[in-house]
This record gives sequence, structure tokens and C-alpha cells, in this order.
Amino acid sequence: MHDVDLLPLNPEVRYQFPEEGPYHVSAPHLHPRYHYPTFIGGILLVRREHFRLVDGLSNKYWGWGLEDDEFYARLKEAKLEIFRPGNLTSGIKDTFKHFHDQRRRRRDMIKCYNQQEVTRHRDRHTGLSTVKYSIQSRKEVSQLSAVTCWVLSDY
Repeated sequence: MHDVDLLPLNPEVRYQFPEEGPYHVSAPHLHPRYHYPTFIGGILLVRREHFRLVDGLSNKYWGWGLEDDEFYARLKEAKLEIFRPGNLTSGIKDTFKHFHDQRRRRRDMIKCYNQQEVTRHRDRHTGLSTVKYSIQSRKEVSQLSAVTCWVLSDY
């Protein structure tokens, strides 16, 4: 999972396959804005079986924010260890560029509906198993060492 407004600046940042558990590329000690220990937003690599194990993300979130905190609770409840990068020559000021300017992009700060009230409680009822969707089309965009990448669209 990758926020579109967070780009790596340091070429040492690795998008390594998470062998043992989720790998939080944009860890709190590297993220330019969020530094709390339970933060897992920004860039998080998760194996398919772990995503299924925790039933994916809650379906109660709309707009920006807080969905990653709920996902953290799911990962910890499943006793999955979260791995983070170490030994980088950069820190919070020069590892990532975060394009999150509340003056230029006010919509990023908008909470939809009663999101704060809803998110005070752990969601154990919605997730991957309850989401409803249909695939309208598939288009192959590239192939990387026997792994096909697809863009799924409902346009």
C-alpha cells in the first residue's frame, strides 16, 4: 500500500518483499510528518496471506485519514510483527518528500461523515470479506520477472 503523496528521496530506500511479516518502508523514524510508534501509513508492503488473515482494511473509512491506524490494530491482533528499515543514511528530513500541503490541498484535511466517532471503536465487522465490487476490465501494464501487474478499473 503506497500513499500517492509520499515519494522516496533516498536511493537506499528498498521496497523489499516482506518475507516474514509486513514491511513498513516509511517508518516513523523516517517519515517527515508522522512519528508515533504505532504509525504504519505511507508505504507498507504486506503479503497477500497476511492481508487476508486480518481481513484487509476496514470499509468504514472515507476520505483521508485514520484507516492505517485501524489496520495497525488488525496486524497486532493477528500477532504479526511489523518490520522497518534500518541503517539508512537519512532521517525524517531527507528520506521522503511528502506532498501534503493543507493550504494547497484542503480536501486532504477533510474528515467525511462522522469518521472520528466511528473510528474510536475497533471495526471487527467489515473488511475484505464484506467489500462488494466487480471487475469491469483488465489491462496488463507490465511484467516484472514472471509477476504480472494489472490495473483493475470499474470505469
